[in-house]
Amino acid sequence: MKPIRHAATVVCLSFLLALCAGAAVSDDEAGFVSLFNGKDSTGWRYGKRGDGENKSAKGYQVDGDVLFCTKEDGGNLFTEKEYGDFIFRFEFKLEPNANNGVGIRAPLEGDAAYVGMEIQVIDDDGPQYKDKLQTWQRHGSIYNVVPAKPGSLKPAGEWNTEEIYAKGRHIKVTVNGKVIVDANLDDVKDEETLKKHPGLARTKGHIGFLGHGARVEFRKMRIKEL
Repeated sequence: MKPIRHAATVVCLSFLLALCAGAAVSDDEAGFVSLFNGKDSTGWRYGKRGDGENKSAKGYQVDGDVLFCTKEDGGNLFTEKEYGDFIFRFEFKLEPNANNGVGIRAPLEGDAAYVGMEIQVIDDDGPQYKDKLQTWQRHGSIYNVVPAKPGSLKPAGEWNTEEIYAKGRHIKVTVNGKVIVDANLDDVKDEETLKKHPGLARTKGHIGFLGHGARVEFRKMRIKEL
């Protein structure tokens, strides 16, 4: 009977460990609210860039649980609600040479990279960009302000996870579990940069996807306000 009791103990222990693992995952997602209903763009609206462009053709489209744009579509698609301090999580998939961006604390008009902030979304290893990007153009960078560490992306065509943490002047970007930006905006002292990027001073704004003529897919968009 001892082997039977031992086997039962192992089964029970495995079950308890599985429950604990499930609880940890649940706790990690506690407080997050979905930003996408998987059906349409309810809760989102198009903005206008500084050149007046809104969107072309179909803009952003929905395919099941995926929100995507193509090289013929895109534009700036923003949340209707404004956010100040938050954790924004999502998954994304790039095609070779794909280019997009995540606008944060941005107004609905103007170039979000300057009047707000743009967290770069780009295929660093695409033939069009490999060895040609400035450090502040790499994926995850605060565009034209804070460069991201390289090497976080999976190959084009695979899903990646990303988290953007914004609390006060602290901006942190984590891609596939790797922290690639951990910045204090107060450390940005260059006068030309500050003049060029008034959005660095904003404390609240919209979150948006900033299409640049390439197919990019997004899913599992959720946010937790801090």
